[in-house]
Amino acid sequence: MSDTIQLSDDLIIGTGRDRICYEHPTIKDQCIKISISSHKQSRREVRYFSFLNRKKVDLSHISTFLGKVKTNQGAGFCFELVRNTDENISLTLREILEKQIFSLKDIQPKLEYLKEYLISNGICIRDISPSNIICQNTAKGINLIVIDGIGNSNINPLTIRLPRLINSAIIKAWKSLDRKLARIEESLNRTDS
Repeated sequence: MSDTIQLSDDLIIGTGRDRICYEHPTIKDQCIKISISSHKQSRREVRYFSFLNRKKVDLSHISTFLGKVKTNQGAGFCFELVRNTDENISLTLREILEKQIFSLKDIQPKLEYLKEYLISNGICIRDISPSNIICQNTAKGINLIVIDGIGNSNINPLTIRLPRLINSAIIKAWKSLDRKLARIEESLNRTDS
């Protein structure tokens, strides 16, 4: 961490419960996550990415950790920034659905693929929401990428290492995702009628 990266409000991509995500001002395929209060979530993710990298896990559908930087907003954690083929920043699943670019029915096969990808690669997720999944528009179609919620805040380290516990966490998180998606769809149906 040498030079201080200057972040401003016009670089904000999104704000979550625990962190603010900025577009990197000089590296177009990176974003910087800044913790709002504690760095606990970022540190947990960094440890988990280190574990996944040692195991040589396929991370093709995960926005991966790229390093730590010093910013004018405090310590920053760099991650891959997902862009469409046209170089625009990809929208979240929530945005795609709310703007009615695609319907839930259109995206459902991609969601099933993403779930199977997580299970087959043993990637534990603790919080999968429509705002934590990016819909990358490519020449080959839509590619779903998880950008947040990787790992598990459970104290027991086995929850991110044992396949049965990982699968259980994914299934539980997926039920929560399905409920959130159903609420978005209900809201859109009310608006249309």
